[in-house]
Amino acid sequence: MGMPSGSRQLPPPQTKEFAERIVALEDECRREVEQSIQSLQEIVLLLNKTTSEVEKLSSRELQLSNRVRDMEMHLDNYGREDIRDLYNMSHETQLRLFMMRSQAEQLQHRQEHIKEYQDKLYLLVDLLAIQAIASPTDGATAGLPRHTGSLAFGNRADMPSGPSVMNIIEAQEDERLRISRQIHDGPTQSLTNLVLRAEICERLIDRDVAEARSEIAGLKAMINNSLQDTRRMIFDLRPMILDDIGLIPTIRRYLTDITRLKGVQSDVTGPEYDLQLTTTMQVALFRFVQTVIGAILVDGSAEHLDIEIDHRDTACTLQIDASSVDSDRDLIEERLDDAHLQHRLTMLGATLTAKPLSNRGYSVEIKVPIPAEAIAS
Repeated sequence: MGMPSGSRQLPPPQTKEFAERIVALEDECRREVEQSIQSLQEIVLLLNKTTSEVEKLSSRELQLSNRVRDMEMHLDNYGREDIRDLYNMSHETQLRLFMMRSQAEQLQHRQEHIKEYQDKLYLLVDLLAIQAIASPTDGATAGLPRHTGSLAFGNRADMPSGPSVMNIIEAQEDERLRISRQIHDGPTQSLTNLVLRAEICERLIDRDVAEARSEIAGLKAMINNSLQDTRRMIFDLRPMILDDIGLIPTIRRYLTDITRLKGVQSDVTGPEYDLQLTTTMQVALFRFVQTVIGAILVDGSAEHLDIEIDHRDTACTLQIDASSVDSDRDLIEERLDDAHLQHRLTMLGATLTAKPLSNRGYSVEIKVPIPAEAIAS
């Protein structure tokens, strides 16, 4: 892709040649927009495949690393060829993983570059369209083509694959990537460790029954912990109880897990059972609370969390106050400035205000406009 070609020198304004050049440049920019949309779609497909391969290789690399550690602890159980083959497989997987991660980074940079270029093209098309409309109509532009219908890219709502479509695709892919990372960091690693523990138990059965029983007891504990982690991850992805008990009780349930993991005490106030909002809107509000709490507790804990939900007429205010926060303040602000969170705020027309409090406290307020379609009938 390149910027529209042609002579850099424009004819004098108020002439037919000038108007013809404006229309020609507008046509070139429109074609560039179509090409950039196609390029972005191709990059999304390639990025999906690359990300999937990275996840597979990451799981394979973790499994091999665990096997190497086990081998190094029990060298007497492995032959020379087995040791060599295991080291070679581990090295090749690490090298392949490094290459695929580099490719994913390059694709992401390319995606960002095309989006920036596309934004400039949209601006240029709009400016050229305005110039074409402002051109004289006393015969200078008579007979020149005019863009109508679905080709009128000056109105972005008419674009068959405009920025709104790309934003939706980007949001979907961001969410899929987030979920895939959660699965990789949670259940995938747990299952890999369980497989390795089961292999150890299998080897011990014929050699040392007592030790095998001890390993099996440890295996059962690992399975139980993995089950709890998986349930917690499912709740984080989509709290199904929200449909049954509402937003406030769901937040309390979420904070119960936070208390168990981090030792944070909490209070939640707000309309207990009748928030008069659709489930979709309540999920959006829960995500805001979940994200803010995750940012505040990013690398530490806090003494107390106070959460207040206030719904009045056409707006809802979420107030989250934390006291005695251990997390680094710069890291909290970095998390609150996350692109994914900012995108959701923009999509809902919401505003976020954060400020430090005395005694290592932190306060976050989110004001969310409530559209008419989000009010439960």
